[in-house]
Amino acid sequence: MSSEPDTPTRRLLQMDPMPPAVPNRLREALFFQMEDALDEDDSAAIGQWLYSNRDRLERGGDELGTHRFNHEILNVEKHAPPLLRPLRQRLTQLLGEQDMLRRLCVPAFDLRGIEMHATLHHHGGHFVWHDDAVASDGETVMETRRLSFVYYMHSTPKMFSGGSLEFLDGTAIEPQNNRLVLFHPVQQHRVLRVECWSSHVLHGRWAITGWLHGDAPAGYVDRLPRMRGEPTA
Repeated sequence: MSSEPDTPTRRLLQMDPMPPAVPNRLREALFFQMEDALDEDDSAAIGQWLYSNRDRLERGGDELGTHRFNHEILNVEKHAPPLLRPLRQRLTQLLGEQDMLRRLCVPAFDLRGIEMHATLHHHGGHFVWHDDAVASDGETVMETRRLSFVYYMHSTPKMFSGGSLEFLDGTAIEPQNNRLVLFHPVQQHRVLRVECWSSHVLHGRWAITGWLHGDAPAGYVDRLPRMRGEPTA
C-alpha cells in the first residue's frame, strides 16, 4: 500500500491515466527552457495588463472541469500587441537557434505567425494528458503548429503550489515567474493541479501559452497518427 497521503491532487492523478505507448523519442521530454526570459519591466507590464483586464477571463475546459479547468483570454496578442511584442521578439530570436530545434526534434521552418493565449490556473486548475497536434475536439489536425510554448507569470511571493508542466517521462517543469518553456507539440503533457493559498485572482498560476506556426514538413499529416501513438490498421 502506498504511503503517500490521500490528497485532492493525488485523487485527480489517479483518475488521469497515462496515455498509451508513443514513439520512444516522444516519451523522452523534448523541451527547452529559459530563465529571466524578458526584461523585468516588460514582464511586469504584461502582468499588470492581465490583472487590469481580468474581466475578460472566460472559463476554459469542459462543463465539469474533468478534462481541463482554467480561465483564459483567447488571442491575447490581438488585445495588447505592444505589450506582448517583447515576448514575440524573444520567441522569434530563439527560433533562430538551430541547436534548440535539433534538441526538440523540430525541422527548421519559416515562421508564419505566433498564437498567444493568456491562461489562469487558480485553485483546482489543471489540464489532463493531451498533445497539441490536434485541436480541443481531439480530432482536427493542427498541422501548422511547429512549437508549443509556455511563458510563466505569477506574483511574488508565490502563493500556490503545483501547476507543473509534466511530460510522459516524469519530467515536470515548475512554474517560475519569467520562465519560458518551448516544447515539441506532438508529445503528451499535462498541467498538474494547482493548490492556491489565496482566493485573490492575482495569486494563481498565470501564463501566456501558444504556438509558433509554420508550414508542416512533407508527409507530416500522414505520419501524425503513428507519432501520436494511435493504433495502426
